[in-house]
Amino acid sequence: MIIRINYFPLLLSFFLTVPLELYYVVPLHTTGFVLTMITCWIGYKFENACGMGYWKSRTLAVALSLLAHIIFYETSAVNFLLLFSKEYHFRFQADKYSAWLGMASGLLWGKVGEYMQWAHGYDNEQRRRIASIIQFSVGVSLIAFWYCMFGSIQDKYTYNPVHPYVFIFAVIGWLMIRNCTRYLTECHSTFLEFLGRNTLETYVLQFHLFMTHNVQYIPVVIPGSGADGSAVLKFLNMLLCGSVFLTAAVFARKVTVATQVSVVDLVKNICGTKETSVTQVVPPSQSTEKANVDDEETVELTKVEGGERGVDAPARHLD
Repeated sequence: MIIRINYFPLLLSFFLTVPLELYYVVPLHTTGFVLTMITCWIGYKFENACGMGYWKSRTLAVALSLLAHIIFYETSAVNFLLLFSKEYHFRFQADKYSAWLGMASGLLWGKVGEYMQWAHGYDNEQRRRIASIIQFSVGVSLIAFWYCMFGSIQDKYTYNPVHPYVFIFAVIGWLMIRNCTRYLTECHSTFLEFLGRNTLETYVLQFHLFMTHNVQYIPVVIPGSGADGSAVLKFLNMLLCGSVFLTAAVFARKVTVATQVSVVDLVKNICGTKETSVTQVVPPSQSTEKANVDDEETVELTKVEGGERGVDAPARHLD
């Protein structure tokens, strides 16, 4: 993961002689990833070395992570970021609790899943309707609360300092609306999923391929599509530039992922680990035998589940 998100921006920064702070989101995400891994390791140690239960060990680890965030971001220690740049100092504070909120959400994800199963399962139609209405109403209320109290503030210098503490209301509100019915929980946008997989490359390359003049304009390729051109030509120019930009981003992602796999395999070979990320070619006979074994195991698992739940009342659950 660390190689994946840093490799391409570091190369661009070095060869194009641009400051790395232009891609500030990269060190921001890297720091959040490392903090999350450290928190997970602490929780694991609490459980295995200290004999704590799952919830106690994980909750304590997440609480310690919050304490570390508070000690750094709410004291003069945050000025340490000024040693790198003012841009980092501002950006890290604007998202200072994002990583921790992600950890807390991950800790509670199982409970959220249990609620979704209870609220939107097939066993009680009336409860599903009531839960959907309440969930939608609460979501709208949270977004309205955020907007009326904070989001409507026009002065960014007034809003920015409180953003890390209040934007969570809008995020939770949107998630409640987005998943207020069973249908919504089971559908997604394939196009947005595609864009999400290439987010890093699109973010990094936008400064070099898609935007010009201090990130205020896009290149004018089609004659007559400038600022004073017709709306149709400007729209076509945007589609052309966007297509080239997105194609380059997808290609860049494939290259960075391939490089990451190669580096990981190289390290494994150096360390003497036999497992690699390269897919092994299995002879047809072995492949068939393995498939048969998997099928038998699946059948046995189905029998066990059927025996526990009853053949006449199969369990239904959300995917």
